[in-house]
Amino acid sequence: MPQDPRALFSQATGLHRQGRYDEAIEIYRRLAHVQPGRLELLRLLTFAQLQAGYTKDAHVTARHATETHTASPEACMLMGAVLQVGRDWEGALATYEAAQKLDPACGEAFYLAGKAHAACGRNEKAAQNYTRTLTLDPTAVDARIHRARALARLGHHEEALADCEALIVRQPDDVRHLVLKAHLLVGFGQHEQAMRVADAALGMAPRSCEAHLLRGEGLKGQGRLDEARMAFNAALSCAPQRHDIHARLAGLERRRQQPDRAAAICDTALALAPECIEVLYERAEARRELGNVSGALADVEAVLVHLPDEAPGLTLKARLMADFGDAEQARACIDAACAADPSLPLPIYLRARDQLARGLWREGWAGYESRASLVSPTYEPLAFERWDGQGTPEELIVVGENRLSDLLLLSRLLRTLCDRGIPARLLTEPHHAALLGRVDARVPVIHDLAQIGPLKAGTRWVPIGSLPGLLNPDPANWPRPPYLPADPERVARWRHIEEDAPHFFRIGMCCQDDTGSSVDASHSIPLEAFAPLARMEGVSLVSLQSGVGADLLDGASFADKVVRLDARRDRDGTFVDTSGILQHLDLVVTSDNALSHLAGARGRPTFTVLRPVPDWCWGLQGESTPLYPSMQLFRQTRAGEWDDVFRRIIHAAQIRQHERRETEDALFQQSDSL
Repeated sequence: MPQDPRALFSQATGLHRQGRYDEAIEIYRRLAHVQPGRLELLRLLTFAQLQAGYTKDAHVTARHATETHTASPEACMLMGAVLQVGRDWEGALATYEAAQKLDPACGEAFYLAGKAHAACGRNEKAAQNYTRTLTLDPTAVDARIHRARALARLGHHEEALADCEALIVRQPDDVRHLVLKAHLLVGFGQHEQAMRVADAALGMAPRSCEAHLLRGEGLKGQGRLDEARMAFNAALSCAPQRHDIHARLAGLERRRQQPDRAAAICDTALALAPECIEVLYERAEARRELGNVSGALADVEAVLVHLPDEAPGLTLKARLMADFGDAEQARACIDAACAADPSLPLPIYLRARDQLARGLWREGWAGYESRASLVSPTYEPLAFERWDGQGTPEELIVVGENRLSDLLLLSRLLRTLCDRGIPARLLTEPHHAALLGRVDARVPVIHDLAQIGPLKAGTRWVPIGSLPGLLNPDPANWPRPPYLPADPERVARWRHIEEDAPHFFRIGMCCQDDTGSSVDASHSIPLEAFAPLARMEGVSLVSLQSGVGADLLDGASFADKVVRLDARRDRDGTFVDTSGILQHLDLVVTSDNALSHLAGARGRPTFTVLRPVPDWCWGLQGESTPLYPSMQLFRQTRAGEWDDVFRRIIHAAQIRQHERRETEDALFQQSDSL
């Protein structure tokens, strides 16, 4: 081996570049004995030790560098790099700030401090440090990239995109900058623009995995799910070992209502990488939708083995514990998730719903506001001032939220607004207008702000889910049902249901909630569980199911005993026909879904079947609810057990049937006497 130090150094760096770390480390150490104070040598030795996995040795070497070069910012930053590898971000940050003090013109020290702040979630501090780096060196590309990301996380969309544009102007041939812009646009919800930028990136680099992936995200955001699937598959063909792409593809299949395909994609990915966290999460969600709660829980537990304090994993476990009917364990997981990451909105939202279920109204409605920060927000903020419950706005725009169940439940509070002299309009989807327009004639329903005309100076807006916390948190004090009358013309249109079975006890049935973009398995009942109702003597069973649930009837053992209604009903508005149909039924038996809220709001006799840990509005115990006095609740005593529930339902339905017969007999006798 050559003994000349320069030749040895050249040989060591060559071995280092080749990834032959142990050999390079041996030579670096020999040279360090000859040149013990050479900082560049100590720096290379530290990085070789880190790359070889010798973290403790790297720490010793870096400490030697800082003790030998006490006035060197480079030595401080070297120690910071070692601490950063050990995820000691606060320790790393202290060394970077020490480097800044030693040399206020050292842009790298500010850049590294920015990364440390970002890792700790302090995005404002991160952006400030990146800005200082760019002040010292306007050409620092990496600092501008990271500043754009920090600004995006702070919600400063225009400033973040301005950094992207500056990068594109400076380096127009670098596809990374277009990819970054597309990524930011997806995060800002500008999906069509994101897709176009991703297309531009693909024009420069047709095999760019990230560009295909972001194109898929843009398409998914526009609801073009089949095209998004093609884009995700294109990304996967560019990088078949990218398990995060498998996870996104599985998530897309779940959104396409194909949880079985999602689970299969995850199975394939996990065969190659059994501990991939993202894929385990997606398979857990797919298994949950397929009703395999035990399998979903096994996947979550596998995540928590590696990340025991990881808030998303604890949150998903909480949801699964609720599926199992263990409210206490679900609550413990939610509390642990909130403690692990107090900024994560989903566990805060779940805790709020649990508080509402227990009647902790003020705490619950306060936490319920976290729903606006979820990945898929339930409403879009308007551009003018939000109402805080104080004063009387000249006009109040109440923004309807995506869950139809919530709209039906909370729309009664529009009457409270009017009773308090607050002029209100409900802004919701066009399809809901005809139904919700009947809540209160004083509240016009609109689907576009252009329908208002010029906004008054005192116009305010508020999401409908925030009204309880602003008006009256206790549902016992809300307007009572019935508060949602049916259109008389629709009632008349469906009178034949009653005329076709005049002496029968007419029961409407609904097993699934498919009023949204997908069927929620946790709010569904197996169709065969309704078979005992079909066998009841003197009963006419009427299907109120639509969409996927209606198709399932074809395979039911009692399909020939179910009255099916015109599949075109409700085509011109949400529940406009169903609301009229309810008038001709003696009873509705349904899972916890939007139909149950419609029947309750109409004041119709309803049996609602609940899982052991249901949505907050039903509370955690009891057979009645102050929300809907006409409703009787039937709770599962054990998750997945339907026979016991339906035995109780049959008994209660028979009592109702007998009461109706007695009433009819009494009326018949009265008419005879006349």
